[in-house]
Amino acid sequence: MTYRLSLRYFFALIIALSLLLWAAIPTSEGGIVLKVHELKVKPKKNHRITRNLIPCNVTDKISNNFGTIGSKLPSSVPYRLNPSSAPSSVNSNLTTIVNNSFSAWDVTTDGVTFIPGSNTSKTRASFDGQNIIAWGRLSRSTLGATYIWYKTSTGEVVEVDTIMNSRQPWSWTDPTGLYVNDYCPLTNAYDAQNILIHELGHWVGLDDLYNSSEEDLTMYGFGDKQELKKDTLETGDKLGAGSIYPH
Repeated sequence: MTYRLSLRYFFALIIALSLLLWAAIPTSEGGIVLKVHELKVKPKKNHRITRNLIPCNVTDKISNNFGTIGSKLPSSVPYRLNPSSAPSSVNSNLTTIVNNSFSAWDVTTDGVTFIPGSNTSKTRASFDGQNIIAWGRLSRSTLGATYIWYKTSTGEVVEVDTIMNSRQPWSWTDPTGLYVNDYCPLTNAYDAQNILIHELGHWVGLDDLYNSSEEDLTMYGFGDKQELKKDTLETGDKLGAGSIYPH
């Protein structure tokens, strides 16, 4: 009995190691090697503790910093939404939220056109020929995750999926007419447009930033409840996108 159990565990270990090695090998498409890149924006507790100050993290730090992934979008980028996966708190405004989010990056991605397609029922990222935006279950330490498959030889993106975490509370504040850098909505939830614009920055090819001097950039890798400031691109965000898509 002991021998059989030991043998069973041995084979289980071999299978587990084989799967791990398989996952580490880049995907291949028609002889072209692809790399999958996963990026996550994380929740951050409010760090303003002085009384009588606004509850969300509004600062005015100017930064020229940016980081790039090494990927670049093709000229035409179709995408599909899963409206049925979105929470009821944002569902009725989902099209506006997504349109606003892509529009934020339009002026910085010269030569790239984002094209809305038919809806999808997917709630998980997978390499299947679709670029999707959906809500699905992620770890509680994550607000949203973007998965990018791109050619290692050229950096051209082949597919990209964004999953917003359905386990987190969501809301939406229409930023029209607001100065979002110092406005805090009275809601105990994460703003869907605020986080989605950050995630679409990964589509563009930008990486997360984590230095405190970069916390007012859209590509800062933490997000707060009541925060809207990622709605508008700052200097570093624009410089980063411009380095990938020069005018």
